[in-house]
Amino acid sequence: MQVIMAPARECVQGLRADWKHPTEIRFGVGRVAELPDACKRLGIWHPLLVTDPGLDRLPIPSRLVAANLAHGIETSIFSRITSDPDGEGIAHGARMFLKGEHDGIVALGGGSALDAGKAIALAVGVGPGRIWEFAFCHGARPPEVRKGLIPPIITIPTAAGTGAEVNANAVITDAENHVKRSLFHPDLLPGIVIADPTMTRSLTPLLTAATGMDALSHNLEALCSPGFSPMLDAIALQGLRYAKDWLPVAFHNQRNLQARVYTMASSIMGAIAFDKGLGAMHAMAHAVGALFKTHHGRTIGTVMPYVLRFNQRKIKGKMEEVARFLDLPRHDCRGVVDWLLGLRVELGIPANLGELGVRMNDIPTLVDRTLADANAATNPVPLDARGVERLFRWSILGTV
Repeated sequence: MQVIMAPARECVQGLRADWKHPTEIRFGVGRVAELPDACKRLGIWHPLLVTDPGLDRLPIPSRLVAANLAHGIETSIFSRITSDPDGEGIAHGARMFLKGEHDGIVALGGGSALDAGKAIALAVGVGPGRIWEFAFCHGARPPEVRKGLIPPIITIPTAAGTGAEVNANAVITDAENHVKRSLFHPDLLPGIVIADPTMTRSLTPLLTAATGMDALSHNLEALCSPGFSPMLDAIALQGLRYAKDWLPVAFHNQRNLQARVYTMASSIMGAIAFDKGLGAMHAMAHAVGALFKTHHGRTIGTVMPYVLRFNQRKIKGKMEEVARFLDLPRHDCRGVVDWLLGLRVELGIPANLGELGVRMNDIPTLVDRTLADANAATNPVPLDARGVERLFRWSILGTV
């Protein structure tokens, strides 16, 4: 492929705006400088900045702390989270929040840090022992929480993939039961999102690929999910176009700022679109990730073509629409699968779950956990034990 060189900075200055989908999003190059203003807007004067240990070793968190301090906003850092944040880490963060008498959360990082920040806010509001009561169940209402108990949240993503910055969910590992649970409450929706594409340019090609496949899957599964929502379908379709055009560019040239702008936009669009629901890709990836500690995006990219094949009888029209919109050689589900198979090779995504260490004797456990995942309910083809077993066999053997 032709590698596009990084454009001059002024070429991307027009690609910035304020959005409200569904919360306030300050999108564009250089917007991270607005953190002090965002804190003041939400009445935060003593935030806890939640990030991961890797980012905490870089200059970014300390620069944000200094920028806030220059405006009279005293900020502490909490970075004792893992790549799969669990209940113990969330409880520790909540204790630090309360001990330091903080009044808001600034979550900085990829999906793990953003989810941890939101979960800490929930634990502060309801108590660490109650967070599992908010595990998302399709169609069920979360428990009531008195207004003001959950502190305000600002999110600053440093990856373009999870979309955790714009939703009211927090995916946390229930270590006791070895499952990932998606916690949900409307007050976990961040009050302000600062989406600055420059924050993603330090991503390695491996993480660019993995997070990009996660964003692609959000758009793809949302589009295929049952339910009538033409607005979200349109967002998902354009999100897929941005992923197709710009994810390979960002992978091959990590400093290309225009590619970072459009991959971050695709990520946010996917997170907005999956309000429709997701499906087997995410249900399977959560099951595998909790058991094998695999990266979520790499796992998603691995199972993606097998899930499309499984769902093809229900998504035929959608896949024809996708193939035409993306200008693929074939305008059918096979055309979309072939594109994804080629993209996986280009980005170094594993060809099958066997490469991630999954074996046939793991299937019974994985089937049970997949069916228990909240995302299983909105798969286009209703999932049962036999169907999910077949999906795992295809995914382990690489049969597509």
